[in-house]
Amino acid sequence: MVSKDSADPGLSHGWAYFMEETTYKTYLHSHDSTLQQKSTCSSHNAVNMADTKVSQGLAVTGVGTIDCARHNMKLPNGVGDFQKGERYTNMDFLSFSTLHGRGVNTLNISYDIACQWHKNLWERMSAMPSELHLNHSAKFVRFFVPKFHLPAHVLKCQTMFSFNFSKNVRCMDGEDPEQGWSNIDPVASSTQEMGPGLRRDTLDDHFGDWNWKKVVGLG
Repeated sequence: MVSKDSADPGLSHGWAYFMEETTYKTYLHSHDSTLQQKSTCSSHNAVNMADTKVSQGLAVTGVGTIDCARHNMKLPNGVGDFQKGERYTNMDFLSFSTLHGRGVNTLNISYDIACQWHKNLWERMSAMPSELHLNHSAKFVRFFVPKFHLPAHVLKCQTMFSFNFSKNVRCMDGEDPEQGWSNIDPVASSTQEMGPGLRRDTLDDHFGDWNWKKVVGLG
């Protein structure tokens, strides 16, 4: 018997790191037929295979997170489940959700497929709930590819999306969001057997523990 949200709703409803499920899934369902554009850079599996990943019999194929690339901390309402692969529709919603209500004027966005994801981003944003819209014309927004991932991109991307050729980013490599997976991956063997609510609550607890250890360890 497969568990479901009605049988295992969880204790949190978007109060921590995971998105509020109803709003998130309603948006994803409305864009379920949207096909992802193929990569014009290298053959990035995260882009080209986002619609083809085997998901039969699975409620969730993975999880996406939005992190602070400076301090390597999970951001509130920046975590959500993947139903197929790493689709733009998922990452768009998570990105704008975690930015909602934040008074930042400068955004340096590091993403291993930023060269592809940033295309038509503002157009895709216009189809999202109005409360998630970002007044990007009034902000300074830049897109980067993390330094370890950058050599796998075509030469044009290696110059356009490089931290090394940009001001005011210090010596940041942009790879911090990748490093957090080593902490959470071992939990998967337990969470894959859980109901949806318990699974989200458990992961929220682990993400909170990760952030707390970062806070007490900064000094």
